[in-house]
Amino acid sequence: MVGINLRTGPRPGDLGTVLAMHGECYAREHGFDERFEAHVAHGLARFAAALGAARDAPAAREPGRLWLAERDGEVVGTIALTDEGDDVAQLRWFLVDPSARGSGVGRRLLRALLDHARRERFARVVLWTVSGLDAAARLYTDAGFRRAERHPVRQWGAELDELRYDLDLA
Repeated sequence: MVGINLRTGPRPGDLGTVLAMHGECYAREHGFDERFEAHVAHGLARFAAALGAARDAPAAREPGRLWLAERDGEVVGTIALTDEGDDVAQLRWFLVDPSARGSGVGRRLLRALLDHARRERFARVVLWTVSGLDAAARLYTDAGFRRAERHPVRQWGAELDELRYDLDLA
């Protein structure tokens, strides 16, 4: 954890970094194809549009927030929270580079996100993920998330179980 700092974004280039990290990591580690990167890109584009709209017409609550973990100027972790309406937030784009895994940075990113969600008075945080991400699943359950759904799917060139986790904050 020494030498890894957290900051909020996005700054110019951050969304592209999040996209590249996800595309490269999930292809290398899980065999996901370019459709996964397109899925992430679509969500990031909606996130950027919501942030831009909020700058033009500020609302009571920001539409989301992105945190990045950096070591020596290089992004080694990401996580984001988006406002899904009805006091529900969604955890998105949680990834720790293999070079930083085991350092506690994932736990720090998750804690920053949940502290923010509580300050913003969200009633619930949800997240969608897939099976096989055991370290992340442990972090979620350690933080109080409970698995709410499990569906077998074929997507991004792989057979997966799609999972939804929920955390009630109310």
